[in-house]
Amino acid sequence: MASPLAAAIRISWLRNASYALRLVEDVPPERFVDGLPLNHPAWIFSHLNTYAGIAIALAQGQAFADPADHRYGAKSEPSPNLADYEPRAALLASWSRLHDEGAQALDRATDAALAAPTPLARWRSLHPTVGDMLVTLMVKHESGHLGQLSAWRRSLRLPRVPL
Repeated sequence: MASPLAAAIRISWLRNASYALRLVEDVPPERFVDGLPLNHPAWIFSHLNTYAGIAIALAQGQAFADPADHRYGAKSEPSPNLADYEPRAALLASWSRLHDEGAQALDRATDAALAAPTPLARWRSLHPTVGDMLVTLMVKHESGHLGQLSAWRRSLRLPRVPL
């Protein structure tokens, strides 16, 4: 049986998945890198897709590489070059697939799995358990970047998208 914590995370995870797609449904592929210095959709989806894979691995108790120096990790910066990113359709397909896989991983997550120590030492002081880290990655981190995406839309004079 899934953990109550995992079930709570799953609600936000799936709502974020839907909201993100609504935020870009009317944005043509060539505009996915517009609006620098703000984080643009190509970078946001590349970055969040990277961390979604890590969240899934965490939820499944699998090893993962430290994303610190990943091409789209925490130290990365948005590029104005569309060629630096997967095409829009591929980014969004990955987004949807990863959110489906994440929901399935959460459905299988047990209290014991979520109580395990966060495997990445540099994260452990702020997020001692896997459950703590999943709340951060799958709710807080993702929601923060979706807020950036909403602000990006408004800076380009695109209409507001309701939550």
